[in-house]
Amino acid sequence: MARGQDVKTPLCVAAYTRDLFVPREGDNGKESYQCTLIFKKGTDLSALQESALQAAVAEWGDKARDMLKQGVIRSPFIDGDGKQGRDAEGNPKPGFEGTTFIRCKSGKDYKPKIFDKRRNPVMDPADMPSGSQVYAVINPFTWSHPTNGKGITFGVSLVQVARPAEGDEILGGGGGPNPDKWLDVIDDEGEAPATTQGGAGASGLFG
Repeated sequence: MARGQDVKTPLCVAAYTRDLFVPREGDNGKESYQCTLIFKKGTDLSALQESALQAAVAEWGDKARDMLKQGVIRSPFIDGDGKQGRDAEGNPKPGFEGTTFIRCKSGKDYKPKIFDKRRNPVMDPADMPSGSQVYAVINPFTWSHPTNGKGITFGVSLVQVARPAEGDEILGGGGGPNPDKWLDVIDDEGEAPATTQGGAGASGLFG
């Protein structure tokens, strides 16, 4: 495995941020810290691309350039308008349209350090909801798998929260539904708000 140099990302949106605080077990049975970084199409990603290329060449030599062009090496840069930017039903995932995204991970023994805009440590996932704007320090590393072939993935070591997501900016994967969208303030007395009362619609199908 070859490791590329550390590089700071442009401003981006972080999704699935809870996995930066609590490691998640993958298909291989190993736990890792993870997140997805989302960039608007047109964002200058040349520094990230160059670092990824350096790691590929270090692992596979100059032929890595052609291997990347031919798709023999899986690129870490994923089209948000493609298949991987859609859910199981084929619908665009919120926040992924018109973007390029990368999936980042760090081993269980290498927890990423997270800071706010004043460089104070962020310890609570609630202070960095999925959908927050961030800068991150990441590094590419190569991998080979008997069935999945060859590829490049980015590790993540530092994250700085430029602006926490609020309201409708919050994406799925960051700790559940947004309470501002779904919950009413309920008085101590009187009838429940109309939005919480049952009706004769779809609920009748599941009685």
